[in-house]
Amino acid sequence: MAKTNKKHTLRNVIIILLIAALLIGGGVTIFLKSRIMSNSEEELEDAWDTPEYLKSKQLNVLVCGIDWDESRTNKLTDVILICNIDLENGKVNMMQIPRDTYVGDIVYTGKINALYNWGIDDEDGNSTGVVGIKALASVIHEQMQIPIDNYAMITMEGFRTAVDTLGGVEVTIDEPIQFAEDNIMEPGTYVLDGVQADLFVRFRGYDDADVGRMSTQRRFLAGLMKKLQESSSIEIISLARNLYQYIETDFSVDEMISLANNVKGISTDKITMLRVPGEGVRGYGAMRLDVFSVHANELAELLNQYMRPYSDPIPVTELGLIEIQHTNEEWDDPDIETLGSYD
Repeated sequence: MAKTNKKHTLRNVIIILLIAALLIGGGVTIFLKSRIMSNSEEELEDAWDTPEYLKSKQLNVLVCGIDWDESRTNKLTDVILICNIDLENGKVNMMQIPRDTYVGDIVYTGKINALYNWGIDDEDGNSTGVVGIKALASVIHEQMQIPIDNYAMITMEGFRTAVDTLGGVEVTIDEPIQFAEDNIMEPGTYVLDGVQADLFVRFRGYDDADVGRMSTQRRFLAGLMKKLQESSSIEIISLARNLYQYIETDFSVDEMISLANNVKGISTDKITMLRVPGEGVRGYGAMRLDVFSVHANELAELLNQYMRPYSDPIPVTELGLIEIQHTNEEWDDPDIETLGSYD
């Protein structure tokens, strides 16, 4: 498969590796027991946590994929996913946030994926000093009013390593994908290695842009979950060993083990994927950048139903969402599907 322009890299489905670490439990948490606590340098604000009276029912995790390697200066969170883990009913709701989502002039490009690298600016355009995962979590919490209890991050190099460690991931596509003029992936079933998987999940050349890309990423996500479920304990421990250097999280050992015991072995039919409703806007603002505008009313409904299932609904007027355009109602459909629907 041919390479595509690096500046168009999207790192979405690598997050499943982090979710899998929460789901599989057992050998992985034992292996990480002596190491995971030293692998996080940032802590989220206590004020963002799920209310104490709901902590036995749900857990919200911010999961990110970092588009970065040693040759690059900027670190962009081109994977942004909020996972609501319903501890009471044994379900997981995963909401995909497009990397180009417009969050306002509080950040250099106005896009949500830039918050990790550049941080939050004040109204005069000066840095507030809030950068990294705290900047991203802060804006998501403020604009969407989603509790954020923990976070986990992985680099793209870790994604490729994971796929290769697992011996590849099988995917089936129903329509051709044209990566380049001489590189077309025809309908059929493929086993992708790390480099091929990288290209597969970050390809941007769909007519419906982010919507088509997210659908492809879900397909890969389902294949990866299936591969993980079929892997032996020895293979999973090997995966954890190879991935450790690429992962950062603020989960403590006890929290990892407790969560794993609650949700390990969960069926893919109980893992629901949805995306933020909205539409692409070309050439927006002084920098004339292509951004993604949320559709506020539709998003508010999804947040109440899937991200805050045990809380009172929060009306859109009490959220900090920034809707700059709403002309394409076709994009209001959040494509709600379970990973099991891809089997």
